[in-house]
Parts: sequence; C-alpha cells; structure tokens
Amino acid sequence: MATTQQETASTRPLDPDDSQSRAQALDNPTQELLDRAWVGWERFLDTFEAASDE
Repeated sequence: MATTQQETASTRPLDPDDSQSRAQALDNPTQELLDRAWVGWERFLDTFEAASDE
C-alpha cells in the first residue's frame, strides 16, 4: 500500500530544517478561519444553560 505525501507528513515528527513542515504565520486571519471560530464560539456558548429569571 502506497502512502501519500500528506499521510507521510502527518505521521513523521516535524523537522526544523524542512521548511514545508513549518507553520506559516499570517498577518491576519482569513475570513474562513474567523467564520469557523465564530461557529465554534456559538456552539460553546450553547452548552451553557440559560440564566433563570429569578
């Protein structure tokens, strides 16, 4: 069974000399990332019970 490059990259430890394995920093988050974070935040808030009116 042949492994893909992505499978190999996900199973080997990070090599500091391998520029492809390093995370790339972004100046600003993408809109997709912000949307996903917002959905996650709303899902998190939905786990709390509503405050009583007392």
